[in-house]
Amino acid sequence: MNNFLYKIQAFMRGRYGFDELNGTMLALSIILSIISRFVFNFPARMIIELISLALFALCIFRALSRNCYQRGKENDLFKPIYIKAKDFFILTYKKFRDGRTHRYYKCPSCKAQLRVKNVKGKHTIRCPKCGYQFQKTIR
Repeated sequence: MNNFLYKIQAFMRGRYGFDELNGTMLALSIILSIISRFVFNFPARMIIELISLALFALCIFRALSRNCYQRGKENDLFKPIYIKAKDFFILTYKKFRDGRTHRYYKCPSCKAQLRVKNVKGKHTIRCPKCGYQFQKTIR
């Protein structure tokens, strides 16, 4: 077993490996492959399967690539998009989870998301990030 792991380590030496972009492409490839099982239109199913296969092949290509500089640049371009999407889904989950007890407002000054208890009345909200104060009425 150790000999096998040593051979894998030797093979991967100098190669790029796995990053956020590869993980996202692999997850998207798996999701598309599962979705294609429920599509009964043959041409549409084949198109979805080909896209899934192309994403998987690109993921393998990037992981085994020796051009680490270029793969790093690609990942650096992808990271801001990945972070925005991740933050959006986390905020949506929190809004769903806290829907009965809290409200979420955006600070007019710095656009930070603020969580406020869902208590009826007029509230003065102070942003902890920039210190800006604003009024909101909860009905």
